[in-house]
Amino acid sequence: MKKLVKIYGERNTNTNYISKLIQLNLDAQELPGVVPPHTMKLQEILPGNEWVRDLYFYLTYKRNLGWKHTRAKPAPELKKYDILRSDVYFLTITKNPYSWLLSLHRRPYHQYYGRKPDFETFLSSPWKTVGRENCKTILRNPIELWNVKNSSYLQLAELNSLNITTESIFEDPRQVIDNISNQFSIDKISSEFVNCEESTKDQSKNTTYYRDYYLNERWRDGLSKDAISIINETVDKDLMSHFGYAVLP
Repeated sequence: MKKLVKIYGERNTNTNYISKLIQLNLDAQELPGVVPPHTMKLQEILPGNEWVRDLYFYLTYKRNLGWKHTRAKPAPELKKYDILRSDVYFLTITKNPYSWLLSLHRRPYHQYYGRKPDFETFLSSPWKTVGRENCKTILRNPIELWNVKNSSYLQLAELNSLNITTESIFEDPRQVIDNISNQFSIDKISSEFVNCEESTKDQSKNTTYYRDYYLNERWRDGLSKDAISIINETVDKDLMSHFGYAVLP
């Protein structure tokens, strides 16, 4: 029986990319983290009604351990589910908060159905969560969303878990797969590493573009001094340090 991997990572942290890498390289089965096509079609019929997806994950949580973008439940709560009697391995992905917030502003998903505000206003505005996020209904701002989600990943330490970063995936995807294989004792499909060079969202970009954008921190060009100040007021600096990120002056 294949070992089960559950991936948790906020929006825009490259969860799709790591899923593809695991699929191409490891003899493992990923627990679903998104709704199936038939539920997605129902959602399209009822635009703006996020309760469709919320209900799906509420009803299926015991089988899949929730939405991949959810706040992870603490280990003692997760241990109550029968699925953990099998070998379930938790992989979490964290992204630099500055670049992540820029990405979230570009694509805020269900947050705005009309015109979205400028970046600085966005950073200072409340963030309305959806039910499947397992968070408070309204957070002070999207920066708090980064704090809440990423701090929850640390609570999985007593389970079979591995925390990685978006940047590490782009820096050396082969090494990330090696780490997952070694940490979870998962066999590789082949001795040859297989990469996925195409973007899972934007066909005009590939891993070369994203590697340059994130590893050379091209995203800094999109940050004003005011934006940095606003982020620094709320971001959990201890959490940043834990994941190896520096606070921008």
